[in-house]
Amino acid sequence: MRHPLSPLAYFCILKAMSENFRKDLIIGASFIASSFLVFAVAAYFLSNAITVQAQKVSDSKNAIRAHSDLIEGLANQKALSPDVKKFEQAINLILPSKDELVNFSKWLDGLSRAHSVNVSFSFNGDAVPSTGSNAGYIKFTLNISGGYANLADFVRDVELRSAKYTTSFDSFDLKRNDNSYTSVINGRVFFR
Repeated sequence: MRHPLSPLAYFCILKAMSENFRKDLIIGASFIASSFLVFAVAAYFLSNAITVQAQKVSDSKNAIRAHSDLIEGLANQKALSPDVKKFEQAINLILPSKDELVNFSKWLDGLSRAHSVNVSFSFNGDAVPSTGSNAGYIKFTLNISGGYANLADFVRDVELRSAKYTTSFDSFDLKRNDNSYTSVINGRVFFR
């Protein structure tokens, strides 16, 4: 049996099928390529969004850790606060307030009479205020005259044995005059 189509008809049909196939192939390939492009762009933006969220989570964890450390430190300080109060009371016993230094010259006068020495005293310059970790102080000059043993006992009591005042000597000059000695002391008296 013979086919009712002529070879030209077959050729036209094959050519039309070939053009439709090429057209379908181009459309399919374009669809696949555009799908990959859309997926790549979406993946890029999604990756950036995930990175931003991960950074936020990391920052939040760091903030929580810092707050936790702060709370732990405050809890430790609260636990130590009775000890701090004890140290503060001890410092208050050792160091007078700045206003209490008004009585320092009277104390020196009484001590000089007890040791049989003559004393003249004066504060020098301005007071250096106390800071959180350092006591304040004011400089003084002390002129002493008397017997050697009495003078030595007086100086020892001023610098080392005072329960009321804390002092340090910056310079100490001792001279002998016949049967007595004179001394000029530059020092500091500390306050809280």
